[in-house]
Amino acid sequence: MDLRQRLARLDPLSRRPRSEPPAGMAAAPDAPPPELGLGVVRPAAGPLWSREDERAHVPRPAAPVPDLTGIIPAAAGRAAAWEDVLCLDTETTGLAGGTGTLVFLVGLGWWQEGRFRVRQLFLPGPEGEDAMLTALAELTTRFQVVVTYNGAGFDLPLLRTRALMNRRGDPCRHLEHWDLLTAARRLWGRGLPDCRQQTVEHWIGRFQRGPGDISGALIPGVYQAFLRAGEVDQLAAVLRHNRRDIDGLGLLLQELAAAAAAIAAGPGSWNGVAPEAWSRALICERRRQTSLAAQWAACLVTPPRLAALPLAGVLDAIRLLKREGRWPQVAALIDHGLGRWPGELRLHYEAAVVYEHRLGDARRALAHAAVLGDDRRRQRLQARLARRAAAADATAGGSHRDQP
Repeated sequence: MDLRQRLARLDPLSRRPRSEPPAGMAAAPDAPPPELGLGVVRPAAGPLWSREDERAHVPRPAAPVPDLTGIIPAAAGRAAAWEDVLCLDTETTGLAGGTGTLVFLVGLGWWQEGRFRVRQLFLPGPEGEDAMLTALAELTTRFQVVVTYNGAGFDLPLLRTRALMNRRGDPCRHLEHWDLLTAARRLWGRGLPDCRQQTVEHWIGRFQRGPGDISGALIPGVYQAFLRAGEVDQLAAVLRHNRRDIDGLGLLLQELAAAAAAIAAGPGSWNGVAPEAWSRALICERRRQTSLAAQWAACLVTPPRLAALPLAGVLDAIRLLKREGRWPQVAALIDHGLGRWPGELRLHYEAAVVYEHRLGDARRALAHAAVLGDDRRRQRLQARLARRAAAADATAGGSHRDQP
């Protein structure tokens, strides 16, 4: 008997009967408490509760999904329709992930016939996990893209692990993944205190969650209390929190799409703030649109925006404008930067190069080369200045001899 056959014989002995709840946990009730608004789904795999409704405040955008290249890494070249997109968020028994963490609530949102629908799959007991994964796998087949917030680091790997533990395939394996955390950092992170989903919702989407929410850190304990003692007091808040996360994904995706369209259109008469122009310039650079990147970088060369720009932003703008040969704007950025960070050697290096090779000011280039301690450049510039002085003297001497 080979190892595979031995494991096959041992496997049934290691399985706990589905009808027997784990030690210390009550059996899942047959019907959900009415205050939760959940219905019963009972596939052969085990018990599952669910609810679905429409969210009128998350309308379908009128414009098509724009090019998200440079904003979401996986979106490069993707031409998706809004109906191809599935928003997903999970609530779990722990925030650290790992094989011991259980997904007990999956929120799903999508546009259908112009309306945003939200479905929540709730696990009344661990024995119903296979039923949840079955329902999730059936739904995902209708879509091409899954949208999450930090799903690359948490939701999707955890679902993949739970599917593996149940000897199932990954329910999201065929979906392209758009993680809005990455997009938020690239688009708005330079101007926000942090990039948590609720922070971005507040500052960018301008929408509030309202009363009745619950902190994500408390959610695992609420579910544990439900499993051990049947407590449902806070479960409604958990369901509400999850549904608001899904709403937020839909709304933030629309904000992201609007920003992507504005980036492609160029600055024109744009009148935003420095962090936004800086981010848009870098997104255009990722798209290899150097001219458009320089246009957005040029928006930074105004006194109010320069005052709000950190050193990294100044250096990025210098790099992008150099590629397009916008030397007066480059010089303005260098002079501004040296006024704020006089000892910054990267700025002195840029100044030495630009004044020597592009603006023809050898004296200013020499001053920066001296600060850098660049002896080779300094000797070259000194020799150049000496030749110029000699030529000037010769010209002056010749003019004197020509006088009567």
